[in-house]
Amino acid sequence: MEEMRSFFDKRADTYESHMRENVHGSRMYYEAVAHLIPDTGCVKILDLGCGTGLELDEIFKVNSQATVTGIDLSENMLEVLKRKHFDKLDRLTLIRGSYFEIDFPADSFDIAISVQSMHHFNRNQKLLLYTKILNCLVTEGFYIEADYVVETKLEERKSRESYEKSKDLSNAPDGFYHFDLPFCIDSQEKILKESGFHRVEHHSRFGNTSIFVAHKNSASL
Repeated sequence: MEEMRSFFDKRADTYESHMRENVHGSRMYYEAVAHLIPDTGCVKILDLGCGTGLELDEIFKVNSQATVTGIDLSENMLEVLKRKHFDKLDRLTLIRGSYFEIDFPADSFDIAISVQSMHHFNRNQKLLLYTKILNCLVTEGFYIEADYVVETKLEERKSRESYEKSKDLSNAPDGFYHFDLPFCIDSQEKILKESGFHRVEHHSRFGNTSIFVAHKNSASL
């Protein structure tokens, strides 16, 4: 088991080619996430696990005036993002750290997003984080998650059993590790609702990646 920050720091230079060439449907779900963003106005976005900014590449095509706060564990990934979007640094606030530990100001963002970041965490971790996300959104705000999601609860359970076995064998201390803990669609919808989102939609699916849209209030668009 490899510590999360180390895993991504080592792969920053090859991450984008890997995602585009080896992950089925990646081009489509990055575009789909972008097209859920309003195409006008200075939309304030919180990007959790922003990495090299593959989703931002598409979002800036849709709304070039969006302002983004991006959080990622990997300094090397953030450096790639800065080089690509050097002309937008006045609208990018990039923070190297854990989004579990960083405070999100209440009622500060129109939209929060995460793409291929949440499938590394267990139920309790997700519940804590989703509650933080909910609180940082404006009244009509919403959260978009595009992530690795399995089809059945059996697959979900087996991934957790494999994680516990791997952790025991490696004697790994507590921390964040690059290990897949995907939820099934039903479980993912339930935990988003449990965290307080009023309306949760399973928007679309590309390969084994699902996009969910979770609205802070039932009246939000």
